[in-house]
Amino acid sequence: MNTQFLTPYSEQAEQYFWKTGVAEIDLGKVPFQSIHNLLISKDNSSISSVGSCFAQHVGKWMIDNNYPFNRSKLDSRQISSFAFGNVYTPRCFLQWLTLDPAHSHRFDIFYDKNAERYIDLLRPNVHPDGFSSEEALREARISAKNELLATLRATNVLIFTLGLTEAWKDIDDVFYPNCPGVIAGEFNDAIFTFHQFNYNEIKSDLLLIKDIIQGINPQIKVILTVSPVPLTATASDKHILVASQYSKSVLRAVAGYLADNDEVFDYFPSFEIITVNNVNDFRFNENRRTVSNKAIEYVMSHFKSAFSDKKITKAQNNGEKNHQETVCDEERLDALNKLLHHSNDTTVNQLTLLGDSHMGKLAKALKEMEIPFMGGMVMNGSGFAQGKFSICETEYFVPLENAASRQLFAPILKNLQAHEQSKFEKKSVIISNIGLQTHQTVARFFTWLQKQKDADIKDITLKNYVDFFHEDQSKQLSILLTMKERGHTVIVVSDPPFCRYFKESQSMTWLVYSYFDALEYICSQLNILFFNAAKAFDEEIDTPMAYASDICYPDGQHDWIHGNSMYYTWLANKLLPIVSENT
Repeated sequence: MNTQFLTPYSEQAEQYFWKTGVAEIDLGKVPFQSIHNLLISKDNSSISSVGSCFAQHVGKWMIDNNYPFNRSKLDSRQISSFAFGNVYTPRCFLQWLTLDPAHSHRFDIFYDKNAERYIDLLRPNVHPDGFSSEEALREARISAKNELLATLRATNVLIFTLGLTEAWKDIDDVFYPNCPGVIAGEFNDAIFTFHQFNYNEIKSDLLLIKDIIQGINPQIKVILTVSPVPLTATASDKHILVASQYSKSVLRAVAGYLADNDEVFDYFPSFEIITVNNVNDFRFNENRRTVSNKAIEYVMSHFKSAFSDKKITKAQNNGEKNHQETVCDEERLDALNKLLHHSNDTTVNQLTLLGDSHMGKLAKALKEMEIPFMGGMVMNGSGFAQGKFSICETEYFVPLENAASRQLFAPILKNLQAHEQSKFEKKSVIISNIGLQTHQTVARFFTWLQKQKDADIKDITLKNYVDFFHEDQSKQLSILLTMKERGHTVIVVSDPPFCRYFKESQSMTWLVYSYFDALEYICSQLNILFFNAAKAFDEEIDTPMAYASDICYPDGQHDWIHGNSMYYTWLANKLLPIVSENT
């Protein structure tokens, strides 16, 4: 036989070539052939799972499809094998395998003075309401550890979904599943620090985990997977896209090495199956492998900024704040100062304010009028408009703009939860401007509109706005809808009308006002009340500039986003009758 033209690839099967192994696969309909080498007996297996939030999907699918899955009897909130909640890093799982649950460390239990409950910061999602005593908390940990050991003894397949390399630890080197202060507790930078696990640390932790669980049960095999879910936020100094890819790459590299070099480990490619590029992805040509010219231009448009003027680049890297965020930061600092002076207030208020700096200024007006309420500003307008938060079933959402935003949201959440726990013994009304933020969202809408093939910028329709809300602001609107569905009356308030009264902002007035109209329509479809403050103000006030902000910046720009104190007093007087009707 003539072997002159044979190469190591000549007799390889179809799955070893991109064209036949990937490009010709109808993604989402046809499974990839021979993409893993796992062989698990459905009859003789006892399967457990641990890891990130993606691990819950694994457990749910196995239960739904009648596979032998070990589900925790101590955690009914999530579908998992152990009562630890999400375990994002190997170190956190290793910690549970090695710690003495009867012994607590200095900072892993948080006492909530307002609720008079003890919160387990090592398991904040398992018992979000906390415990009546430290003893009860430790007993629950002991039960969870005992269940862990019992389940491992009965397990022969452990699926470990690796989620993150980013973590938070305290000065005693205790690691936490979440940054303290995000879901529970309080963040103190003198106690808690950020830690980025590297390749060697991840590998070392997984090998230690193997040694421990093999000592408990020598029959256990470990299937490693990497969660395809990107990071929600990063505490590193990298862009979230870069930070997320780095984290997944490190985890994938470790998983691959262990699966290839240790017989206890195997690998299942959920990460690859979810993240592989699909057809009609502008970044790739039809073969889904070679990069398109359009993608190259897109990449190089980012690289071009490396050649920008040094002064401009420095300003961009320093995150130069725009004018409106400066005003908002002042409002937030004022709100935090007031919060510190009223941290022990346990009164349940019927009226709650939730939003950006407009809600902070409205809060000042209500306080001057001696109207009882809870809340005000939580994040900057950009925080809401750009989605700097994570949707959370138990807490509506978790603000991710900074630690201060979570501090400001905490008493608001407690007030709302108090109403829910009392089954609305007193009616609850929420005033919010989430979804507005027109100094940000109108620009986002215009950018979005320019990308739509069938859109006419000169003839914007209601459908254009509805589509935009669906694609760009659905998370924001879901917060309002969830609050309404849980029994609260929600009143959404438009931004002020002052864009029309300053030269630098007049050109966008028609977009701002049509945005108000569109959001009012959306709210009506969701049975959420909407107060168009701009429209009411224009119809009622003959001297609008008397209500405008008098802030003028060094470059001559005016604060057209906010009103002055007279405006927010006027707004309070317009809203209070609506609040009264609903309480």
